[in-house]
Amino acid sequence: MDFHDSLQACEATAEREGALLTELSKRSELSLLERRAARSSLQIVIENCIGKSRRILKHHNCPIVPKSGRDAVSFLYECGVLEDALYQELSAAVGFRNAMIHNYMNFSEEILERMLFERRWEVLIEYLRRRPELTPTQVHRIENFFL
Repeated sequence: MDFHDSLQACEATAEREGALLTELSKRSELSLLERRAARSSLQIVIENCIGKSRRILKHHNCPIVPKSGRDAVSFLYECGVLEDALYQELSAAVGFRNAMIHNYMNFSEEILERMLFERRWEVLIEYLRRRPELTPTQVHRIENFFL
């Protein structure tokens, strides 16, 4: 899959998962099935945000494409591609995803519902929809990025 195909796949995911999350966020209370659907949908959205971040770095010839989602987001921030607010939201989302996946026994369903009902996922959907338009300076920073 080339870069433009992956961007289209991100947009399609944003539409599909955004519609589901919108529907779930209208509920006053979630059943177990709906909570699991929200959890799965949020995981898909966050993982697509991580994947998109990695693809941007790879597409622009970053010498190091990180495996860690947090690092991928941090690299884009350090190169000036992500503004502060978006960087903060993406970083928080990656942490949320890690807690969801790796800390099943202690994961708080209240946080899941708060994220859903406060619609904190909307910024992630917007990130997946947005086509990256990098300046020559940003591309240069990515091409020459070193830890």
